[in-house]
Amino acid sequence: MTAQAHPPGSVRLSLWPARRTTRSALAVMCGLAVVEIGHVLLAGRDFTHSAVAIAVIVLLSSVQLFYFCRPDAPLRFPIGPLVVTGQMALVFVPVFAFHHSWIALPGLLAGSVLLVFPAPAGRVAFGLTVAAAGAAQAATGGDATTVLFGVVAAALTGLVVHGLPWFAALAARLAESRTELALCAVADERLRVSRDLHDLLGYGLSAIKLKSELVHRMLPDQPEQARESVAEIIDITRLTLVDVRSVALGYRLLSVRDAVTSAKAVLTSADIDVRLELDDRPVPEPAATVLATLVREGVTNVLRHSKAENCEISVRRCGRLVLLDIVNDGAGHGTRDRSGSGVRNMTERVREIGGQVTARHVDDDRFHLHASIPLDLAVEAAEKAEEELAG
Repeated sequence: MTAQAHPPGSVRLSLWPARRTTRSALAVMCGLAVVEIGHVLLAGRDFTHSAVAIAVIVLLSSVQLFYFCRPDAPLRFPIGPLVVTGQMALVFVPVFAFHHSWIALPGLLAGSVLLVFPAPAGRVAFGLTVAAAGAAQAATGGDATTVLFGVVAAALTGLVVHGLPWFAALAARLAESRTELALCAVADERLRVSRDLHDLLGYGLSAIKLKSELVHRMLPDQPEQARESVAEIIDITRLTLVDVRSVALGYRLLSVRDAVTSAKAVLTSADIDVRLELDDRPVPEPAATVLATLVREGVTNVLRHSKAENCEISVRRCGRLVLLDIVNDGAGHGTRDRSGSGVRNMTERVREIGGQVTARHVDDDRFHLHASIPLDLAVEAAEKAEEELAG
């Protein structure tokens, strides 16, 4: 699916979690860096020791912020392990070279190993890093309380450092998912409008075309009848405009009886003998609208793609099923194929409410459109759609 434009406000809303996570990571890194730099300055060591320690703090914080906190950072072999190796050197070399003790900086390394290595190895490396932080405190002369503090600080910092990139990646995926959902909603709406316009305008324009041809033939010899047909064309045009407006508003309910009655009138105007069987029991929504749309599309296909002289339309109930059958003659090999968007639209509509559609040639001359819609599933589909809309 190609990217579609969407409102700037929705873009700001979708980017908000990712930006807030990035700001949180920046605040945590700056806080850790300030604590460690303060610890170095208060230790009262010589200039070289302090300068090296501060440089290590700045470098480690920058690597953590600009590499590990990026959702798209390449963490796997070889780049991720190489960066962790560099972090390890920066953390432990000052310990052995200057006997410098860190407060929470080993936690950056502990969090990084959780990000880089798979779950079992990552957990082992995390534990070893936390233990090494405690050992470094002991090696620099720390007592038992200091060693315990170093272990706890490294563990907690590591978990926070591991969680921030995870939340950043999750926020990025959330933003992408919301954008994709918005694009899918736009595509679905466009598909609905396209499908509804095809179903409604195809039927209305076919009827207008048929009536206009009839008026053209009747004008010389039957002006009164032609005038009546023009009035019918005006009515059909008005109804078609109403249907177009209903598509734009996204709300359209059709009557099965009205659709069948209109279909019979249009077919009769085309000199097609119509046999009609209509069950009087009401059909619940959304099955009624889908069924009426099927009748319209089926009759449109009869007018467009056949040279029919006879047509049978049957709408009947069989238990909890409503069945539609449209059979017409004049569908020989010389007529056009009906496997276009109309049949595809009908099939999609019926499947959405749990039904089935078949369209096939019965023999060399007759074509049969059959639809079966389970009313229970149709009602359940409507209720589910309403719940999703309300949610």
